[in-house]
Amino acid sequence: MTYSFKFTTTHSISLQEFIENVAASYDGPESLTEHNLHYLAMQLQLLANNKYFLSRIISEHVLQNALSVETGNVYGNDSFVLYVNRSPFFQVRVCFWHPDGEQKRQNDKMNVYQCLHDHNFGFLTTNYYGPGYISRFYQYQYRDELDVDCASTLKFCGMHQLSKHEVIFYEPSKDAHLQVAPSAFSISLNLMFETNTNKQFIFDPSTGRIIDKVISSSDKAQQFIKELSNAT
Repeated sequence: MTYSFKFTTTHSISLQEFIENVAASYDGPESLTEHNLHYLAMQLQLLANNKYFLSRIISEHVLQNALSVETGNVYGNDSFVLYVNRSPFFQVRVCFWHPDGEQKRQNDKMNVYQCLHDHNFGFLTTNYYGPGYISRFYQYQYRDELDVDCASTLKFCGMHQLSKHEVIFYEPSKDAHLQVAPSAFSISLNLMFETNTNKQFIFDPSTGRIIDKVISSSDKAQQFIKELSNAT
């Protein structure tokens, strides 16, 4: 389910402290108990209270090395991976949210503002800058046999604006969401965990039917290799 954690502390920590704290308490998806989620959410909030680290990273690692950014750091056009821990896997990501009509191609099939989708990984997210985007929350029951054109148990759970001093946890293969553009440019911070083997879906919000699947870059590569092998 979607959990919401609210904090009032103004204390802050550095990105390095955050990484060390997460690494010391996170042993894999099985360790995501409600108690540990609360601790990890608190660490993300403490990082979000640090209003200097992100500008420093951008100036040092993006602007100075714009022509030699390591492949894999960029996650789409509007997000950037700040850190990846290999074992156990987790990553820290920053996302940039533009008001409707800015930077977003309205005909883009994967436009996040038009795409009701789930994730096959759990993640924590909080507001870092700006008013924050709005989400339409949904839930459904995952089954292996679900696929494109299938009906699902999708149900609407309400709307919510990602605000400061609040951290949201999205449960994999259960929570789905449709983002609504913020009123002004906003930034969010994510702590993302391992992916599972489940499919990721795009839903029709009016009917609950599955209209497409999300295909990752690695899946696309494997599909290409398979098709190439069959062709030869």
